[in-house]
Amino acid sequence: MLIQFPWKVNEDTIMSWRNIFECRWNFQHIRNGEVIFEFKDRKNILCDEGEKAMVDTFFRKNASLYFSDDYFYIGLYKGTVVETSTLSTIPKEPAASYGYSRLAVERSSVGFPTIEQDEDGNWRVVSKEITYTASGGDIGPINGAFLCTSSNDTGALIGAVAAGIDRTIKAGDQSKLSLKFRQK
Repeated sequence: MLIQFPWKVNEDTIMSWRNIFECRWNFQHIRNGEVIFEFKDRKNILCDEGEKAMVDTFFRKNASLYFSDDYFYIGLYKGTVVETSTLSTIPKEPAASYGYSRLAVERSSVGFPTIEQDEDGNWRVVSKEITYTASGGDIGPINGAFLCTSSNDTGALIGAVAAGIDRTIKAGDQSKLSLKFRQK
């Protein structure tokens, strides 16, 4: 059974980089081969660390301050992420067990294989799809996902998306995520 929630988004809670940058997430929770929960094109909250990392990297060539390697990382959490959240304040990230760890997404055409113009003529990149598979136990509960620059708490928290409902990825379940970044 598929559950979809048409959440009304309060635009005051959506952060964008001076209306130049936007990130949207797709998420699926799959059990026994069937999608039981999903959202598509959910807007991201841009965190202060992410905003600073973007301008410092793009305009000042300071990528080494934010990236220790050539990857972004996607993680899961339960709680609330706000604009001032940091990697060290991510609420209730699952323990690194049962198939959970922050998953790497290459900062290249491998991790972001598609670059295209959207329906409004704006350029965007689309990430590859990443998959969490719970094995030997459950992952969660979780109610959101985040994008950051390190596999530990030494990098920058770029942004996060709220699922709007708690989910537990039970043993054998999968959770699939992808992102779209665009300039507006």
